[in-house]
Amino acid sequence: MTASPSTTFSAGYGAAAGRSLQGLLKGRTQDPAWERPILLLILALNATLYFWNLGINGWGNYFYSAAVQSGTQNLVSAFFGSSDWGNSITVDKPPLSLWVMEISTKIFGFTPIGILAPQAIMGVASTLLIYLIIRHEFAAVPALLAATIFFTTPIVVLMSRYNNPDPLMLLLMLVSVYAVQHAIESDRVRYLILLGAAVGLAFMTKQLQGLLVLPSVSVAYLLWSNAGWTRKLKHAGISGSVMAVTGGAWMTAVDLIPAEARPFVGGSHSNSVLELTLAYNGLDRIVGTEEDPVANLIPAQFRQVDSDAGLLRLLNANYGQEIGWILPAAVVGTLLICLGWKLLPPARGVRALAFVAITWFLGTYLVLSFMGNQIHTYYTEALSAPLALTVGVASALYIRHRRLLVVRVLAALGILSTAVCSWLILSSVVGWPEWIGSGILLLGTLGAALSVVRPPTRWLEVCAASMAVAALLAGPLLTSALSTTLPQNGSNPVSGQLSKSPASINRFLDDMKHGNPAWAYDVAFGQTPNASILDKLAASETCLWAAATSASQTAARLQIEAKRPIMPLGGFAGSDPSPTLQAFKDKVAGGQICYFLPQDEFLATQPKASTVAEITDWVKTHFQLEMVGGQGIYDLSKPIS
Repeated sequence: MTASPSTTFSAGYGAAAGRSLQGLLKGRTQDPAWERPILLLILALNATLYFWNLGINGWGNYFYSAAVQSGTQNLVSAFFGSSDWGNSITVDKPPLSLWVMEISTKIFGFTPIGILAPQAIMGVASTLLIYLIIRHEFAAVPALLAATIFFTTPIVVLMSRYNNPDPLMLLLMLVSVYAVQHAIESDRVRYLILLGAAVGLAFMTKQLQGLLVLPSVSVAYLLWSNAGWTRKLKHAGISGSVMAVTGGAWMTAVDLIPAEARPFVGGSHSNSVLELTLAYNGLDRIVGTEEDPVANLIPAQFRQVDSDAGLLRLLNANYGQEIGWILPAAVVGTLLICLGWKLLPPARGVRALAFVAITWFLGTYLVLSFMGNQIHTYYTEALSAPLALTVGVASALYIRHRRLLVVRVLAALGILSTAVCSWLILSSVVGWPEWIGSGILLLGTLGAALSVVRPPTRWLEVCAASMAVAALLAGPLLTSALSTTLPQNGSNPVSGQLSKSPASINRFLDDMKHGNPAWAYDVAFGQTPNASILDKLAASETCLWAAATSASQTAARLQIEAKRPIMPLGGFAGSDPSPTLQAFKDKVAGGQICYFLPQDEFLATQPKASTVAEITDWVKTHFQLEMVGGQGIYDLSKPIS
């Protein structure tokens, strides 16, 4: 009896699916049998770490969650990245990361998980890319090690569970490295198009910070591509054009639209995306000092020195728990790669990857170490990927040439310095038993000692490697696991335990959470919405904006809970000239704003001539304060007669 065509097709399809599943589980035939199961285990642990207890963070950064809510209500708001769907002002970043979260909430609903899940997915995807990038040129062990180092880095865990733009930016930067690898290998222009698009979209995510990888990938292609210079320059031009279009189209479009026909560009003083790019998200971050009005809001007791900029900044009490754990290993790894450059395989891809890893790492490290005082702790996520790649390349070099004494000595130095660093970080915070840090230091010391001596047996070599890896990963893994149990909200999430340093950022944030000082809580976390006020705002259907208030986190929390647009006066920090006093008066006269909620504690931090202060004074002069649920509110439809 002859089988029917449909039966044959089904059997063939089933067999193909079975082979695909087998390939997924077992990997390529030339790979070690243990490699794919370990990779899948790493990705499973990665996903567990990022998704477990994700709801504990609630709305995360209310500022961005409110903008996502705004984008789901109004396509115009989505395009501009408006804080409110009355379209008074945008957030202080381009809207690409908001679009990703808006798509997710359209599918899964506007919930905290709907907002945070894409971040976790992007974090896992970045881990996979780290593995693929290293594995393309080196063996399994360095690739798996680099992926593990990356996904256990506390700042990566923290931000993969949070709704800031950083996870998307980092993923796109890694895509650009993956693309340049394949462009060098294949000389196909499609990979350069992918490279340009990835860097352009990274710029579209967080502006100039997204370009930190650009010098490394550009020089790597020009130096190691096998194409002739005419062809290389032509392909580079195509890639640059794609980058300019993907990165600059939105910016150009917004600045070409008349100011009266769009929201004010948050973070700028001249209502310009170009200024936002070059100043607020550019040079102001690099060279900014405490002369900046926002930096001056930090109380004097939390400013031990004029600046903590310097080569050791990322190891201090503010940043050490986020990124400092394996920083010494990456620095020593960079030294090993540079000194052992001739020991690298001569393949173009290998040397291009080594170049990209160390130059991206060093460039980002120096920028973060010496940039101005407007640095936030979560900026350190930008260093996590090049750090992991550098350690991956260095470990591959060590494995290949570990019989050389100088290689073993440098490896031992990296292991020991990292163990000492972990011990110091754990000793600088409260909450961890002393024996944990001491145990890590002991493991690192033994691993380093055994690494220096050429091991007489294979099992001793495995023991040394196991102790070294345990010493590398124990501190960051413990801190990352702890972070999944701690709720994170507001504008500056932080990892790990409370620092013993009285002047550290996480001490300042802890004081804020207890209302000290009150204005700082309003800026960083926003006031907890008053139920009676929320009922009043939710019922205000006749106005475009239910209310206006200062301190953007407070405005965001009100908007999310009341499900009505709230105008955040002055944007994120209250310092943007939006709206002007006259524009506010016109909107009130036109019945577009129902209520005004004063924020006197926050107002005390603003200059008397600021837009927020002028508007507040005008409202207090012309309208009557009412008390609702113990909170003051002005009904803007009832002027004092």
